[in-house]
Amino acid sequence: MTGELRRRAYLEALGFDVWLPKDVAAEPARLVVSGDGCTLLVCASPAESASRLAGDIGRALGGDVAWAWPDHAAGAETLSLAEAVERHLFTGILLFGSTIEQRLFAARAPEVIGSARVLQAPGLEELEVRGTAKQALWTLLIGGIHERRS
Repeated sequence: MTGELRRRAYLEALGFDVWLPKDVAAEPARLVVSGDGCTLLVCASPAESASRLAGDIGRALGGDVAWAWPDHAAGAETLSLAEAVERHLFTGILLFGSTIEQRLFAARAPEVIGSARVLQAPGLEELEVRGTAKQALWTLLIGGIHERRS
């Protein structure tokens, strides 16, 4: 019996309630990937990826982009973000909104996944209505999604 198990058994024998953190290892969201390119743009839904703003962002990045969103219907072929990077050889990932980051990662998104640099942008809904969010996105993109940080 390990030390931690022994301590827990001792406390339980004395009548103390033993509280343990729940091991909630939620499975990260699986993604539907649409299109080919060197950059993967991850948004909340297929409707967001088809929006006029999404088209503008794709053109600003040179049009060589693929879009992805969490699979809500569990019907299409899905990939984890790491699998998508490996299969499609993405070199840049742009996550739109903190909700996407939370669905894909337990904490903050890593700076790099495989061969791809990961950047966090405001959500597309926020970009539609807030000028400061658009400024933040363009500033992020000017830095270069494919440039490695020094």
